[in-house]
Amino acid sequence: MSRACRLTCVFLSVVILFSAALGSTVGVSAADTFENQLSLFPESYKGYLRELHAVYPNWNFHADNINMTLDEVVELELIRKVTDYKNLSWRSMDLGSYDWGTEKWVSMENDRWYYVSREVIKYYMDPRNFLNADYIYTFMMQRNNGSLLNEEGLRKVVSETFLENGYDGDKDAYIKDIMTAAKGSDVNPCVLASAIIQEQGKKGNTGLISGSYSGYEGYYNFFNIGANGNNPTVNGLKRAKLEGWDTRSKAIIEGAKFWREKYIDRGQNTYFYMNYNIKDIANIWHQYATAVLDSASKGKNLAKSYKDLKTAELDFLIPVYKDMPSAVSPLPDKNDNLNNYYFNSISVSGLTPSFNRFTYNYALQISGDTTVSVSVPNGAAYVGAASYRLNAGDNTVRLTVKSQTGYTRDYVIEVKADKACTLYIDSGGNPIKPDVMCGDTNGDGKINGRDLANVQMHILNIKALTGDGFTGGDTNKDGNINGRDLANVQMHILGIKLLT
Repeated sequence: MSRACRLTCVFLSVVILFSAALGSTVGVSAADTFENQLSLFPESYKGYLRELHAVYPNWNFHADNINMTLDEVVELELIRKVTDYKNLSWRSMDLGSYDWGTEKWVSMENDRWYYVSREVIKYYMDPRNFLNADYIYTFMMQRNNGSLLNEEGLRKVVSETFLENGYDGDKDAYIKDIMTAAKGSDVNPCVLASAIIQEQGKKGNTGLISGSYSGYEGYYNFFNIGANGNNPTVNGLKRAKLEGWDTRSKAIIEGAKFWREKYIDRGQNTYFYMNYNIKDIANIWHQYATAVLDSASKGKNLAKSYKDLKTAELDFLIPVYKDMPSAVSPLPDKNDNLNNYYFNSISVSGLTPSFNRFTYNYALQISGDTTVSVSVPNGAAYVGAASYRLNAGDNTVRLTVKSQTGYTRDYVIEVKADKACTLYIDSGGNPIKPDVMCGDTNGDGKINGRDLANVQMHILNIKALTGDGFTGGDTNKDGNINGRDLANVQMHILGIKLLT
C-alpha cells in the first residue's frame, strides 16, 4: 500500500471516529435523525409524522411525554373550555355547565360562549388530529431563530387581514411594529401576528384596538391581555390603561414581552401549551384563552407562512400521553342532540354516598338478592345489564347510561355481598329476573335425580355448583346450598312439595 493510501485510510478512520463521537451532528443523515425522533412516538403518531417529513425534511419532532392519560387531562379542562357554536351536541351538561333545575346552559358574554363537552375537548387535546400540514404549527416552538425573523413569512400571515393595511397612512406600520416586537421579545413574528388575528379577527374591528372606546380613548390591547369576564372589552382596556399602552406600537411591543415572560419563559412555548397548561397542574388556570379551538386556529394561521417553505428548520413539541389509545379521538357531530349521559337517580338502601348526578363511584353492602332502581333523563337510555350475579365478597358493578349523542358514562358501584346472590337493575319496568328454574342445577329445564346428585356433590365438596347452577341449587335463596336444599329437591322429585 502506498504512503498516500495509508494516509487516506488514517484520515478516514479519524473522520469516522470523530463522527461517532459527535452523534447526530456529524455523519448522521437527516433520515437517521428523523427515525431517531420517530422512535420516541407511539405507533399511532408515526404515519402522520412520516407524511410531514416527506414534504418538510428539515423539521424536528420532539415527543413530550405527559404523565397522565388523555382522559385525565381532559378532566382537568372541563368547565375551562368554551365554544361560540350554537349546536347543543357540543355543549357540556356537567356540573357548572348546565342547570338541571331550570334546564338552561351556563353562558358567558350574554349567551355568546358555552362550556363544551368532554368529547369536544378530547378531540382538540388529541395531538394526532393536528399532525398535518394545516395544523401542525399548533405545536411549533415559538422562540426565534435567525431563519424565522423575516418579513416575507410575516406578510403571508397578515395577508387579507387588517394588519396588512397599516395605520396612520403607513401601509407597513403593523409589519414594522410586529418585527420590532419580535426582536425585543425573542418571539417568532409570525406567532405574534397569528395571535393578534385570532384575538381581533381578520377585520380588526373590535373595541380593544379601535382607540375610540368610550372612557378608554387612545388605549389599545392587541393580545387581549386581561380581556376576560362578562365584559372582556372593558376589562382588557382597563389593563391597557394600567400598562400605559396608549399607542398601537406600545400595545404590540409590550404585549409581545408579556407573551414571552408570562408564557414562553414558563414552559408554555407552543400554542397548544398556552391553551392547555397540562404540564403545570398547580397553575392550570394559567391558560391564554378559554376557547377550545384557540390553539388550533392560531396554528392554522401560521400555515400561510410556512406551508410552502419546504426547507425551513422548525421544531415541534408534541404531547404524548400515558397509555395512549390507538384510536384517534373523533370530532363530535354538530346537531341538537344532548350529552345527557347522567342518571337522574340510583336508588337502593345502603348506597354510599347518597346519590348525586355528578358522583360516579359508590359502595353498597348487601346480604342477598337486591334490586337497584335507576332512572335517566328524557332521550337518554340505560344500556347496562339487567342483572349481575355476585360472588360472596367484593364485586364491581358498572351501570352505563347512553346520551342522545351516543356517548356513554359509567357509574361504578363496589358491592360487598355477604353471600352469592343477584343484583337486579330496574330501569323503569319490573325487575328482569334471569331465567333459572328453582332446583334446576344443569339448565335442562327439569328437576330430577341429576340435580339431586349435583346438590349432594356440592355439599360434600366433590364438585361445586357455580353461576346459574348455584342459583338453581339454592332453593330457599339463603345464599347457601346445604341439607335443606337437598331435601327440597328430593321432595319435589317425590311430588311431596313442589319447588316454584
